[in-house]
Amino acid sequence: MEWWREARYGMFIHWGLYSVAGGEWKGKDYGKEQGGASAEWVMNSAKVPGKEYRETLAPQFNPTQFDAEKWVSVAKASGMKYMVITSKHHDGFCLFDTKATDYNVMEASPFKRDIIKELSEECAKQGIKFGVYYSQFKDWYHRSRGKDNPGTLTNEEYLKLVEDNLEELLSNYGEMSVLWFDTGGSDVIEANAQGARVRELQPNAVICSRLYNRGVPANQKKYADFNSLRDRELPPERMTEDAETCMTMRHNWGYDRTDDAWKSEKDIIEFLALCGARGVNLLLNVGPTPEGTLLPEETERLAAVGEWMKVNGESIYGTTCSPVDFDFWWGGITQKDKTLYLHVLEWKPEGIDFNGVVGKPIKAYFLADAERNALPVKYDAKGHFTTVEVPKEAPDFRNTVIVVEYDCAIETDPDAKGKYHWYTTRSKRHTEIENNAHAGQTENLTAVTERKRKRNNK
Repeated sequence: MEWWREARYGMFIHWGLYSVAGGEWKGKDYGKEQGGASAEWVMNSAKVPGKEYRETLAPQFNPTQFDAEKWVSVAKASGMKYMVITSKHHDGFCLFDTKATDYNVMEASPFKRDIIKELSEECAKQGIKFGVYYSQFKDWYHRSRGKDNPGTLTNEEYLKLVEDNLEELLSNYGEMSVLWFDTGGSDVIEANAQGARVRELQPNAVICSRLYNRGVPANQKKYADFNSLRDRELPPERMTEDAETCMTMRHNWGYDRTDDAWKSEKDIIEFLALCGARGVNLLLNVGPTPEGTLLPEETERLAAVGEWMKVNGESIYGTTCSPVDFDFWWGGITQKDKTLYLHVLEWKPEGIDFNGVVGKPIKAYFLADAERNALPVKYDAKGHFTTVEVPKEAPDFRNTVIVVEYDCAIETDPDAKGKYHWYTTRSKRHTEIENNAHAGQTENLTAVTERKRKRNNK
């Protein structure tokens, strides 16, 4: 888990036959149900029989513009340390060369290239950890969905398919760093058998908690290395256990040709910082086109995050959650050794203040300041309030990071009081401050509205 805890930030890729559909089936839009089914669920949402789905989409899946080197380069330039792609999503289609079913990219599509192989090799070449998403429990093509969609395999045959697929993924693609299972069932014996196989063939791979159903007690999740939170969820408070959240850049995970609800670069940088402050990794999603390219909106945002990370990555990589169990109206804190990183998402010219940390810092400065010019610091021992004096304008309206250094290990006041302001219900005053802070900035109205919505949903 050491590399995973250090990484903090990875790329999620949802790609498959559903990308060809683009969120629609027979003229009807199935891609706008944020928080539930979306573009990659079109087979289930439109109740498409497996045979029809395959015969309609598989012959069209020919992403000749796919370039593994470009994808991995984009992830690396964005500061991402690992990549996870849907090797088999719920529609049952495999993006890799498998002998367990002919419903795969090599046999059922005209593309006939092993996408998982190309990406795994390129990740190894560029120094990015590689992993796969694998839908082990839900498979609308192979497994029965009822009398109208009986599936192609019996339950026993399907479990053998999963076993064979895991054997192939864990044996044929070099180092497999992450096994990102999804929507696990309640059969703990079945899940444990799959987890044990991962341990046997790739003992260093980290395993997602979605190997198991959420209803399975934590002490029975023997092979869950990290807790995968619900989709698009920031925990309501800091977490001390290993955890990860996955987030979309717009509504959908898979490609949707009419989804324009893009989050701004500030939204993403903001969310990445808050994930760090709450102690969780961020797996940020892209949904490539059926041609095999990333969308311009995706690459532009990822490049912007990458530029921010070049300067401020120290405040994300290898950090742990905030030392206090609350955040502040201006943002949140990450920490490392004797250092705090204040992620200032809303500017306060009167000074950036925080409570709960004992002792006066020895120095404070902007992380983006190569000269590390000291910022004046005031400390009130009564209540342990620290205030960093700052200029009138924020150096970076998206997220200005202030480094606060101490001469000893960080000590907190156990009686310190505070609350969580971000991604929770906000007061009228905070809303007014937010509106004033963003007036005149380059964000579009959709992005601002999206941020308000996110904060009002725990």
